[in-house]
Formats: sequence, C-alpha cells, structure tokens
Amino acid sequence: MLETVRGAVAALADGLNDLASIGVACAGQIHAETGAVVQAANLGWRDVPLAATLAAAFGVPVTVENDVRAAAWGEYRFGVHRGAGSLLAVFVGTGVGSGVVLDGQLWCGAGNAAGELGHTQVVADGRPCPCGARGCLEQYVSGSGFQRRLRDALAADVKTRLAELTENDPDALDATMVAAAANSGDEFARELWTDATRYLTQAVANYVTLLNPQILILGGGLFEALPELFDGVAGGILKATTELARGSLSIEHARLGDWAGVLGAAALASSEGGSAPLPTVVAR
Repeated sequence: MLETVRGAVAALADGLNDLASIGVACAGQIHAETGAVVQAANLGWRDVPLAATLAAAFGVPVTVENDVRAAAWGEYRFGVHRGAGSLLAVFVGTGVGSGVVLDGQLWCGAGNAAGELGHTQVVADGRPCPCGARGCLEQYVSGSGFQRRLRDALAADVKTRLAELTENDPDALDATMVAAAANSGDEFARELWTDATRYLTQAVANYVTLLNPQILILGGGLFEALPELFDGVAGGILKATTELARGSLSIEHARLGDWAGVLGAAALASSEGGSAPLPTVVAR
C-alpha cells in the first residue's frame, strides 16, 4: 500500500513546478510527533511509518491526519460551513469516524486521538472489535460490521434473505441490501437495521449533548446510499439531546463526498507543513 501511495504522489507531483508539502488523510490513530499510523484496525496496520516514508521519498514535509478529522476540516474550510463557530462531522461507511472543529480549530485531543466515535462502546461486553475492545459502535453500524455479523449468522445457519442477496458471500453485503431485506420483513436484516439506527442515534446524540455544536454533518457511504437512515438518525438526535442543544443545531448532509478528506489534508499540509524545515514531519 505504501508503494501505491508513493506512486500516486509521484504521478501527481510530476505535473507540478514545485512540490512544497504533502498532506495525507489516513484511517486510524496517528502519532502526533512522528506521523506514524499507530493503529488502523480496518487496514490491519500497527506502527506503520507513513509520514517518514513519504518524507524520505520526496524530500518535503508531510502532514498526516486521521481521515475523518481531515474530512471534517475539509467540510469546514471548503463546504458551506466557513462561518460556523463549531462543527461536528460524523461519517459512516466501511467504519465510523468523526471530527470536530471548535472555535475555528480542529480538535485533536491531548494524545491526538480525538474523534474515534466508532470505538466508543455502546453495548456492554458486546461484539468483539478488531481494535481489541468489545461492543464498539462500529460493529453495529458500519459496512464492515454488517459483514461480520452476517458471516457469524451464516456460520450459525441463521435463515436470512441476505444469504441469497450476497450469494452466501458476506463480503458482498452492503447497507442497501440490509435495508431492502429489512423492509421485506427479513428478521435478521431488521435486527441489523434496528441496531444500526438505535446505536448510531444514541452515540451521536450524546456527542451533541456534550459539545453543543452549531453544525452537525452526517456523511459517508451509508448516509449517501440510504436517505432513510439520515432522516431516522437526524430525527432521533433532535429528540434525544437537550432543548438548548437542539435549538442551536443545524443537521446537514456532507457536501464534498470523497473529496472532503483530500481537501482537508491538503489544507492542513499547506498551512502547517509547507514552511517546516526538512526533514521535519508534521502530524496532527
């Protein structure tokens, strides 16, 4: 994967007069000083020297940011939210992540670990997660979580229409199949859908109650593919949070799609990495 990234950067840089810095949005927890990927459960990465590898290959400063925090910054800078004082972005796709902008600053936390919404625990002693914990939100909401639950169900000989829709291949499952099967009365699919809506609403409503943001952005593949999920979660959040929090909250769709993280990482690199002396690695 590192070789693929190097090749992509080289191809892009070939058309530039000068390469000043590189910004990378990467899933996982990023070391604040080295830019290494400390852990990325969905990638199977641990202690991967991403920033150092790219800095050595291209001789420029490298800024590495968690992918969803980068997407939140991209939405804040280049979406329609530039005038907002605070913004919370939640993205649900293969995994679940979030990013927060408070008083115009990207919130990274004391250990550079802020925003790991997918690894907040919503079920006591629940399903095991690749991160090592149990009951994480990501196991009940995300595309990867749906696939793991279907794999377990098929192994236990649970009868579900999802077996037919995926041709008994759990890796082929997507959220639209879950929604279609649930709407047709499939008991297992309905359980998946109910859990996803309930736990996601609960987690994000708690987030809103604690931070009281001005803007809440809901984005990612699941929200884009399933408008009913957006409507259900948005409505549930407004009911579950406090009166003052809901009164000051605007819930919106993400505007930039897959470009949000790209633009966010580029903006962070240009504002922080471009003037750093070599061989400094800048991470957030």
